[in-house]
Amino acid sequence: MAKFFSTEKGTVLRMDLIRAALLAILVILAWCMVYDRWTIESWETPLTYLSNPNEGDALAVFAEVKAARDGYFRPFQFTNIPELGAPYGANWDDYPITEKPLIYLTGLLAGIIGIFAAANFAVMAGQALAAISFYVACRMLSCSWLWSFAGALAFAFSRFAVAHGLHHLTVLYYWHVPLCLVVCEWIMRGEGIKFGGHRFKFALIVAFITGIQHVYYTNIFVEFVLFGGLLQWWRRGWRWALPAVAVIGTALAALVIVNSNTIFYQLVHGGNGHAVVRNYDGLNLYGLKMVDLVIPPPDHRLPFFAAWGVNHLKESMVLPGEQPPPDYLGLLGLGALAWLVMASLRRVAGHAKLPLETFLILWILLYATVGGINGIMGTLGFELFRTSARYSIFILCIALMFAVRRLSLVKFKERILAYGLAILLMLISIVDQTPPWVSTRDLDETAVAVTSDRLFAEEMEKRLPANAMVFQVPIMEFPETPLLNPYDHFLPYLYSHHLRFSFGTVKGRPQEEWQQKLGQMELDALVPKLESYGFSAVYVNRNRYSDKGQNLIQLFKKAGREDMIESDRHDLLCVFLKPSPQPVLPDAN
Repeated sequence: MAKFFSTEKGTVLRMDLIRAALLAILVILAWCMVYDRWTIESWETPLTYLSNPNEGDALAVFAEVKAARDGYFRPFQFTNIPELGAPYGANWDDYPITEKPLIYLTGLLAGIIGIFAAANFAVMAGQALAAISFYVACRMLSCSWLWSFAGALAFAFSRFAVAHGLHHLTVLYYWHVPLCLVVCEWIMRGEGIKFGGHRFKFALIVAFITGIQHVYYTNIFVEFVLFGGLLQWWRRGWRWALPAVAVIGTALAALVIVNSNTIFYQLVHGGNGHAVVRNYDGLNLYGLKMVDLVIPPPDHRLPFFAAWGVNHLKESMVLPGEQPPPDYLGLLGLGALAWLVMASLRRVAGHAKLPLETFLILWILLYATVGGINGIMGTLGFELFRTSARYSIFILCIALMFAVRRLSLVKFKERILAYGLAILLMLISIVDQTPPWVSTRDLDETAVAVTSDRLFAEEMEKRLPANAMVFQVPIMEFPETPLLNPYDHFLPYLYSHHLRFSFGTVKGRPQEEWQQKLGQMELDALVPKLESYGFSAVYVNRNRYSDKGQNLIQLFKKAGREDMIESDRHDLLCVFLKPSPQPVLPDAN
């Protein structure tokens, strides 16, 4: 009997592995269809570039991937980029980046297939991982494979993933959320988890994985586990809460370890309160708003839904903080949430306990909604988790997993009906949640922009000696310049091999104040000052000037610096200087 059971269990496992592989293939094919990535040329074209100002963070992602490719961006090490922050070099240790392993792996891939192709692959892989993780989590909770499969596809192609995409690559990597919820359920139900068992070991692995990913997900996971530990303590005594303490400790330890470079750097050099700027207004702007869970995005495929989204954005005084809007749960997610609400109301009417999923979602709403607990904490100065709208992905996951469990209990008279309904739900999720498919024209427009910038950077390198320094204007701070996206200053860095650029070191240290002082000088005084520092050229982003930099060009010519080159799209300009043979570094005090 034991042998028979073991064989049966092995067969189920093999079938699940096959289905998970088929699920991953289906996600990859659907992803390639949506984004039209079927050729080598299309893969070498980034998913987003400069066409959408709301997605400008993609250039920062590319810069990180290049730094990782070149060996400067590694987990558990200090991060210094010699090609940026000229003349001193750029240091990124002041800015905590929890997701270094993800960027590092993408950088390794970029060394093989290129920066843009690697970044595109990372987006696709993140969504495929989300599908596999959801399927595995539901199967671990004894759900039907069919409904687990259908729910996994909806979870992988959430509007959250589509909206964040490449420009918020680290936010896109929410794949572990279903596994986090499995661990939370184990801890909260019954006797919880016990030391040494398979569940305990699995929980520690999930906690470590969570700790080295996006810190928002770590935060809510720790909160859920804490509630589970307190619940077990209240039920059975403090010893029963210790496994939860171990899980929390593992997640926090991973978070500390992956940010060890930032911690040690600031211990040695002192804190830098300007590197990460948060304020209470940000908590209101980027906080979770329940209406955003329901309103379709303005680019929805169905005209009625698209018009609804457009009208909402026109009429609303408090817009979704992140653009494009990422919090729409989709028809399947909203249907699953409505099912959970109805089930909860029936239990209230019958004086029964509410589903665990209800408590989890209620806590998210209480904590993350604008004006909620997170906002109250913000009034006391704790403003780190300003973008609490990102917890919408937990709401979606909880609702979908609830629906999968309930559907798994439904007995269909004919199996074909179950298969037909599952296929219908998957089609609805793809049509409802994915954006308008990328066209050949879209790809061509992006490729033209990429080619223009690449040729411009190559021409700069031809004209300048190795390790020549290029000063970039307008002067922009890094990172997160208020009201401005400074990351297009990374453009020449992405394509160059031996030039050094002034942009790109973390703001807030005295060593970087010299640039702000130069910004107050007239051009006739600025040019000789730059040349005395050893700069060989000035890079001008003409799009940042209301007159496209025409006045600046005339001033350079008046100063006797008429040797210039321009990009094919006439948006970038390089003015060549006459650097001093004996440069003196700017005052760093």
